Amino acid sequence: MPSAEYQTPTLKTPWIETPLVESAALSRAAGCRIFLKLENVQPSGSFKSRAMGNQILSHLRKPEYANRRIHFYASSGGNAGLAAVCAARTLGYPCTVVVPLSTKPLMLEKLRAAGAADVIRHGETFFEAGSYMKDVIMKTSSGDDDDVAKIALHPFDNEPIWEGNSTIIDELEKQLPQAANSDEEQVYRGRALPLDAILCSVGGGGLLNGLVMGLEKRRSKKQVESVVSSTGHSYLDTSLETPSTTSVSVSKDPSPINILAIETDGTDSLAAAIAKNSLVSLPKITSQATSLGAIRVSETTFQYAVAPPPGIKVHSAVLTDAEAARGVLRLADDERLLVELACGVCVEAAIGDAANAASTSSATAVAGQSSKKRKRAADDTVTRDEGYGDDRLSTDNDTDPENEAENGDDGRVSTKTPELKSKLKKLLPDLNAQSRVVIIVCGGSNVTIDMAGEYRRLLAQGWA
Repeated sequence: MPSAEYQTPTLKTPWIETPLVESAALSRAAGCRIFLKLENVQPSGSFKSRAMGNQILSHLRKPEYANRRIHFYASSGGNAGLAAVCAARTLGYPCTVVVPLSTKPLMLEKLRAAGAADVIRHGETFFEAGSYMKDVIMKTSSGDDDDVAKIALHPFDNEPIWEGNSTIIDELEKQLPQAANSDEEQVYRGRALPLDAILCSVGGGGLLNGLVMGLEKRRSKKQVESVVSSTGHSYLDTSLETPSTTSVSVSKDPSPINILAIETDGTDSLAAAIAKNSLVSLPKITSQATSLGAIRVSETTFQYAVAPPPGIKVHSAVLTDAEAARGVLRLADDERLLVELACGVCVEAAIGDAANAASTSSATAVAGQSSKKRKRAADDTVTRDEGYGDDRLSTDNDTDPENEAENGDDGRVSTKTPELKSKLKKLLPDLNAQSRVVIIVCGGSNVTIDMAGEYRRLLAQGWA
């Protein structure tokens, strides 16, 4: 039995603070300021390092596990299991992973390479893999295994997981730029963060839950700070008046922070639940974005989606695998980042048909150039992309009298971007060039350069 004087151990945090970068290329394509929260650089390659890492820490801090041998078990389609193995090994513990049969060989290799105690394949879904893990694998023991504390880790439906993911909001609070002028200050006054929207992928809902919890906590903190600033007192001081007897005007959100919960067709358990106004289970996962393959979201996720806390609005959107693949290629081409379909889908939700618009705009510009301009290109100094952005939407506005008939009275090629139809703009039509949108680049390890090349080939052949 642990001592009554048990003290919570000091443990290493098995995840890192990730960068937030503003993307000029994606901002130009989306028509607003796009910031990328780079969770793909976590130790496991995805945001799951926060989720599984904090879940493991929550167990290790319990008195009943003090000075005991511990073995962790995770059921996962891959990324959560990989994060569990990485976190457990960082803290000095073994972890066995049970994955669905649909898990790709690439992920199996990565789990083993990361140091998994064992990798077992069973069942068609997360649920079947998890049930087998608890009912069979964890109950099978021999020898001194009876003395080992066996701890099951859930891939998404667990409060420590959500708390781990909520640390993204803690970091955004420090990383987002402050309001640049009085107009921006007015727009973002009262909001949890100086932010208009967050785009995140949804599988079982662990990431969405963490973001909502983080925003809710931040909003409450700001309200307390506002009260303290107005009165000069904190309600934590019991010698002062209570809130009910103190006349203080607490600012309310002028408009909510929007969370766009993105799924692929075939993993859309949240969208199905919202449509039915009740939790439902998908019969099977039919999308290639298997990292999103939870046939049923958590109860908390559903409740957050249909009745979010004040200051937050949740929108559901479903895209195809082909659209997710376009997002993967967009990140690879414009930002030099390689991510899974489950992550690329958020980029496509923000950009929509901007890639097609860029191609059309570029083709129009090329068609409008005179032979004189084509010859000049070999001799003149031309401003080109040096690896920091994407100039595909840029055009040459130099006047050429020979071009006037083709390009308009002033001889210029039009630079007006066609109206885009992204999910972001459809759901939030009031966004403008200064609006701030964060995309959670959740990452994922089930992707290779060859896979991205195959996506490009299929899209060129008309994959829709």
